Amino acid sequence: MKAIIGLVIALVIVVGGYLVYQKYAAIQQAATGPAKEIVSESMTRTGNTWDITFVSKFDAPIDKVWDAFTHPERIKEFAPENVMQAELVKEEGNTKQIRVVGKSDVLPPGFKIQDIVTEYTLYPAEHRIVSKTIDFKLADIDSEYRFEPTPDGKTVLRFKQTAKQKAATIVESLQKGALREQYIVQVRAANKALGLVPAEAKREAG
Repeated sequence: MKAIIGLVIALVIVVGGYLVYQKYAAIQQAATGPAKEIVSESMTRTGNTWDITFVSKFDAPIDKVWDAFTHPERIKEFAPENVMQAELVKEEGNTKQIRVVGKSDVLPPGFKIQDIVTEYTLYPAEHRIVSKTIDFKLADIDSEYRFEPTPDGKTVLRFKQTAKQKAATIVESLQKGALREQYIVQVRAANKALGLVPAEAKREAG
């Protein structure tokens, strides 16, 4: 009987350790990559402020990519696994306020569900979007999206962001992972809106 109890305890320890390792590996993956959605990146922290740049490429012309990014209120439609709710709060001219309730795979319990109101200002002639959070408990975030056409008819997105963290209780690796995850979700949603299929899926389908 003692042997059986000992075996059960050992099994629980092994399974628990494996689950902890899986969670740690997922956090490291989110924080450091690689991610197929990102061509290049830079993430640096000074004090409580992150300066971020990401570059992504889309296999679609600039007008279609622009259209996919100018409707952030539709993100739940294309990223239901990460977004629980998305709604247009207000729209005036070229400015929109969007409320998104999302869940993060990276952040710890108590922080996983995030309720964010973001203001987006669109500059169609420049193919540029600037955004800022106006209600978010973890950080004040200012972002810029610049879309550029490529000679082969595709599109490059150059993304810059400054995020001033408010929650000192979240460790650096988790902050980094959450910011990176937030961007990747947007790129994945845009790819779905564009009807783009990953190369792996194309090979399997063909």
